[in-house]
Amino acid sequence: MTGHASVENKAAAPGNFNDYLEQTCIARQTNLCVGLDPDVARLRALAGVPDMPPPRLCLEAMFQAAAAAEPFAAAFKPNAAFFEAVETDEPLMARVGHHLAEKHTSVIRLADAKRGDIGNTSARYAEATFQGQAFQSITVNPLMGHDAVEPFLRDPARGVFLLCLTSNPGADDFLLQNELYLRIAEKAAAWNTNHNVGLVVGATRPEYLGRVREIAPDLPLLIPGVGAQGGSLAETVEAIGGRENRRFLINASRAVLYPADATWANYTEQVAAAARSLRDEINACVQ
Repeated sequence: MTGHASVENKAAAPGNFNDYLEQTCIARQTNLCVGLDPDVARLRALAGVPDMPPPRLCLEAMFQAAAAAEPFAAAFKPNAAFFEAVETDEPLMARVGHHLAEKHTSVIRLADAKRGDIGNTSARYAEATFQGQAFQSITVNPLMGHDAVEPFLRDPARGVFLLCLTSNPGADDFLLQNELYLRIAEKAAAWNTNHNVGLVVGATRPEYLGRVREIAPDLPLLIPGVGAQGGSLAETVEAIGGRENRRFLINASRAVLYPADATWANYTEQVAAAARSLRDEINACVQ
């Protein structure tokens, strides 16, 4: 397996996360976020996989994927559930966060953890994610209200992406009822006093995204649902005004990590090709 040279981020780190995200996307000429979701069964299905214990296999594959995708990515988004599901005494999310902080310094580190609890518990979640695991940003469930979110917001350099309109079918059950997703967007805009609040909005419902962007034009959007979930990239970028407002990340996980023709021997080349292709598609939409 071979890695790829890092693309240096020439943007100076500003005092708040939202400006930093925008400058990163512009400097690196990409709005791609690569989700790092190690699926042991899918990794084992690759031809030629060495006989490794699951924790080592997950880390090795994700480290290789990050090295391959770095030239084309603005952010990496490890999903805590996939690492927590692997039985080990080692804190794998912390290993990944510190590895990204050391090896991929110009790419935003986003923990997909969907935390949110009473204030003192959220404070511990924030400490664990930002200090213990070395992530710069995190996904948070806002439905318990401001006191559950506030501990994550205290440091302007740390980004907080609130679940707003998710890409799964179950968003119909609550988030679309009585336009709850718009109330979340309104609250997020009001809570953005440190300029570090963003929103998670799914590409599977582009018809609603324009309304979110109208309410919260300054907030970065983390957008899952393109690729394996079938969301339209072109419709999504058009709906959020992506040509004029580069504060967004298009996330792809399975589409980048598990290309159809990938084997263990060509894994980094296949991941790099998938990341490059999606980066180019996004750039074509914003030009």
